[in-house]
Amino acid sequence: MKSAVERRMEIVDVVNREGKARVEDLAAQFDVSSVTIRSDLSFLEKNGYVVRSHGAAIPNTGVIAELTVQEKRRQNAGIKSLIGQAAAKLIESGDTVILDSGTTTREIASSLKSLEDVVVMTNGLDVAMELASAPGIEVLMSGGVLRKNALSFSGSQAESSLKNYRFDKVFLGVDGFDLRAGITTHNEQEASLNRLMCEISEQVIAVADSSKFGKRSCHMIREFGNIDILVTDSDIPEDYLQGLREMKVDVIIVEKDY
Repeated sequence: MKSAVERRMEIVDVVNREGKARVEDLAAQFDVSSVTIRSDLSFLEKNGYVVRSHGAAIPNTGVIAELTVQEKRRQNAGIKSLIGQAAAKLIESGDTVILDSGTTTREIASSLKSLEDVVVMTNGLDVAMELASAPGIEVLMSGGVLRKNALSFSGSQAESSLKNYRFDKVFLGVDGFDLRAGITTHNEQEASLNRLMCEISEQVIAVADSSKFGKRSCHMIREFGNIDILVTDSDIPEDYLQGLREMKVDVIIVEKDY
């Protein structure tokens, strides 16, 4: 039998896929009582994943569906490149850094190839491949279980491989960046690995284009203001910009090329 966490995440998937799911149908699908499903939906609504409606649940449009890495690359490709270039300027020769998996962190990697004496740890298969031709960069892979749709590694083996390291900086890719939910991602194991990455790094840097603001995924990596630097574009909402600056987060803004 599935755990409550697994069942609830699958309920979110069903609701987002179908557009609406009735309590009775969910109870039959997961072989649990209607009381259990109502409890699940109360939990999911409280945490912003679904909206309850007359004995059913509908999607909370603030929660985003997970895309494949190929789909992500097609979204906002130009601005991701500019964000990657700006973020890469924060890395200096002699630095030890973590590049999280993701399309924006891959853009950081593509801007690092001229640096010397840099160590990069990554859980992103395509990030590592991007750096394979960089002679001055030592590339370390986290290992773990490969999530093929995301080209990222996660799991207990990945976490074990990081625990004895310390890094100067970690660059986090972002699925969702919400005032209430914080920095989130879709996969529970990847979120756990990301939290460890933050713990073993002196400086936490998030990279996110403005489409990520006001969006949330299922698993929290970091609270809203619990980062050191954010690199984003000029369409960041004013309330987010003000809130981050009040929390002493350094916000680096690149101008969108309209």
